[in-house]
Amino acid sequence: MRTSDLKSMLTIVSFIVLLAALPGGKLLAADAPAGEDDPASGMAGLIYYTLGPSFVTNYDGAGRLKYLKADIAVRIDPGTAPMLDTHLPYIRNKLVVLLAAQLEENLTSTQGKEMLRNQALNEVKAALDYVQGSGAGDRVRNLYFTSFVVQR
Repeated sequence: MRTSDLKSMLTIVSFIVLLAALPGGKLLAADAPAGEDDPASGMAGLIYYTLGPSFVTNYDGAGRLKYLKADIAVRIDPGTAPMLDTHLPYIRNKLVVLLAAQLEENLTSTQGKEMLRNQALNEVKAALDYVQGSGAGDRVRNLYFTSFVVQR
């Protein structure tokens, strides 16, 4: 193993250890800044919720180890945060499995990242429908990668 690879792995491991000490999900913003959303669009009053800590996983099982680190936030209806808090371990597991199953070509193109974002949104919605009942996933309006780092 090269020294640069070892340093990169140690940095990632250190980062994971640091993040393990942080609390789970948290609210980022109670409301959108004035003027950001058209109230007629039905988006006013929605909030952002982080599915933290960062997701760090290996991906594309063939060959040498490759790592992905992503921070994910969802835009939710008011009152949805307690439901996400309750089921956060289940939701995070579903997302880790999804991220780990990705191929490198899906993670390095803009179209691939957008497809992954949509798959992750559908995974969160499906997870909430499964644990809370049909329709619970509709309270999650969108999903965003607030950080996305791939080490090949």
